[in-house]
Amino acid sequence: MKIAIFDLGKNMKNELLAQEIKNCYREKNKETEVIIYNSIDTEIKDCIGCWSCWWKSPGKCALKDEAYKLYKDYINSDEVVILFHTENGFIDGKGKTFLDRLILHYLPYIKLRNGECGHLKRYDKYPLINFYFEKSGLCNEEVKVIRSYLARTAYHFHSTCKELLYENEKVQTADLETTKPMDEVLSKEVLERKANGKWVIYNGSPRGNHSNSKLIIEKIIMGMKAQGVENIEVRNLINIKEHKIWAEKFSSNENNLFVFPLYIHAMPGSVMKFFEQLKPINNKEVHMAFLVQSGFPETSQSYYLRPYLELITKRLGVSFDGTIIKGGVEGIQMKPEKANKKFFDQMELVGRTYASKGIMDLTLKKEYEKAEYLSKGTQLLFSIFSLTGLINYYWDFNLKKNGAYKKRFAKPYME
Repeated sequence: MKIAIFDLGKNMKNELLAQEIKNCYREKNKETEVIIYNSIDTEIKDCIGCWSCWWKSPGKCALKDEAYKLYKDYINSDEVVILFHTENGFIDGKGKTFLDRLILHYLPYIKLRNGECGHLKRYDKYPLINFYFEKSGLCNEEVKVIRSYLARTAYHFHSTCKELLYENEKVQTADLETTKPMDEVLSKEVLERKANGKWVIYNGSPRGNHSNSKLIIEKIIMGMKAQGVENIEVRNLINIKEHKIWAEKFSSNENNLFVFPLYIHAMPGSVMKFFEQLKPINNKEVHMAFLVQSGFPETSQSYYLRPYLELITKRLGVSFDGTIIKGGVEGIQMKPEKANKKFFDQMELVGRTYASKGIMDLTLKKEYEKAEYLSKGTQLLFSIFSLTGLINYYWDFNLKKNGAYKKRFAKPYME
């Protein structure tokens, strides 16, 4: 039996816990192989959304760092233990990046499960996941959000999971079952306001200026300018070195809009790295709003993140202006302008509404949420098109273009 422990914490307590967990496994079976990885000693670069692991070097990440050792041992283990550090009410940016890059262990091809899209398995088996996250300083709602999120992540990764508990110097496990995400609360209470001051729009896409998020932001700005707003600044959160100064001056900007893609049911790791640097402001004149876009068409994929976006505004003591979730955004850069017109017009509407009323457009929010799950008719069409191969056309086209089609089912980390 092989166990891999990934210590993604930031203090000695987790190092001691990792060793304690190792001892527990060895006590049960002296033949068990247990490997411990300390994240402080291992560089894990942020995913850049290049998809090389899907259509250039199937199953392998294009980033050159030592993380490949972690992902190789991950897929070759019977069980894995992931110890997360938490910041500002969620797993921290490094932990989130670790999860983001696990996508290389899955195929780009899609299968429907319970009215939702999911990626097919690349490997024949996946390890049982034992999650541990630091709870010090978390409120009950934040603990629930993290538990719900981690269970959903394991579901997405075709793994069973448990929560690892360390109490009274004893290591125990508890079942961690997939549950429905927490309902929105603050989104039902957003109030129109007269918006003043500076507007900062954060592009949270790992693709930066080459992203769909950038195109969305451009349309939002067009709508804002149509309402007379001129003082607008766009910041790319892939510029990690700027995070510290942006966080320090966060309270000086009245209006803050975050636009980013969904990565493994939450924000990309680079976005969380910025969130974790924000300090409590306790100033309701500072506002935060969010637009989360995803490739999968159903909005349910983002609902495990949605409650956290409300909770971080409560933690920081700022005003919440709402969240809009839009699915089916991937591929817009390949579509002709006419095909994108309705969507881009809607993004301009987001900008006009936010500038004139100070909130995310509620009518548009409700319209998008009608696509919470794929309809029975859409699921039937998906099944029919799957038989023709059309569902895989986009991925197969790019695999062939990069000379990687014959390797599309590769299992490069299999021992």
